[in-house]
Amino acid sequence: MASADTQIISSDSNNFFDLFTKKGSVTSSNAQKIADVFSCINIKANAIAIMPLKLYKVTDIGKEEHKKHSLYKLLRKSPNPNLTAFEWKKMISQDLDLKGNHYSQIVKNGMGEIVAIYPLIADYMSVAFVLKNNNKERIYDYKKKKIPADRILHFMDIPDNEGLVGISRITYARNTLDFANAASSHGNKLFKNSATPSGAFSIPGELSDKSYARLKEELEAKYLGLENSGKPLLLESGLSFTPISITNSDAQWLESRKLNRENIGAIFGVPTSMLNDSTASSYGNLEQKYLEFQTNTILPISIAIEEKSEQKLLSEKEKESLIIKFQFNALLRTDVKTKSEFYKTMWGIGSMSPNEIRSNEDLNTYK
Repeated sequence: MASADTQIISSDSNNFFDLFTKKGSVTSSNAQKIADVFSCINIKANAIAIMPLKLYKVTDIGKEEHKKHSLYKLLRKSPNPNLTAFEWKKMISQDLDLKGNHYSQIVKNGMGEIVAIYPLIADYMSVAFVLKNNNKERIYDYKKKKIPADRILHFMDIPDNEGLVGISRITYARNTLDFANAASSHGNKLFKNSATPSGAFSIPGELSDKSYARLKEELEAKYLGLENSGKPLLLESGLSFTPISITNSDAQWLESRKLNRENIGAIFGVPTSMLNDSTASSYGNLEQKYLEFQTNTILPISIAIEEKSEQKLLSEKEKESLIIKFQFNALLRTDVKTKSEFYKTMWGIGSMSPNEIRSNEDLNTYK
């Protein structure tokens, strides 16, 4: 029961991202059935997951990895005995895209040290603001069990107006995704029927009900579907067949698929060139798009995770000398040319030493 100085001002945000769901529409639960949505979410999650998340100690000349701290291993290797750091970071990214929120429970020992971090299922979490002593504080309810705010690591994608919970991209873009889903279903039905619409049967006179039922049954059993494509059609009693020449292209289905891919890519911040669409793309253009993906999509997510991790995982005293950072240059591993030019420039202006370059490449340093 709330005390006299505690006032609930916003409550029960469970499934906030599905408030506007209507029957038959795309939701956070079924969105990944759309191929381009699945690709976007997976591409982003992998990009986040391959970057090591490390705890650093600030020094007079910069920073150094703080491997002796218990939190270092949790962030870099394994947040708990059941997950690797790669898997945990991938879950964070997937939750942010699909649900708008990721929640992990912080487990501490009797000395107040963080010993494990366990991801929670966003669908089962309710969040509310309470006004306590003129300050807003979050309260978390997971499967009807209250969890203190200092034991929840809560990442948000697109904050709502109050900054209470995140809103998923599925909610914001439901109309676009509904259209993409409808186009995909339309294409599947066409291909199921040999990728061509039915033609027209004609006969002098009129078919009896029995003849009509037998014709319909035989057509469905023997001639529909890709496995029956190309079979000759046997017609009786003067029955003739005239195909209707409407193709997928005539119906602008292929064009709509291309438009859907572009729209979905824009929703999730993934270039269409990374979705196996190289239309009108050159090597230089592809390289620029990938750099934009790093800068405009992955970097903001990385900073959000870093800042929230520092806020919730470090004590006030530790925040004075410790920071949590992604090793962002891990994304350059797949681009040898860009990486080589970067190191050459940094070495040439004296910003990096050969040992620092070798360290970034997981090579032993020179003594």
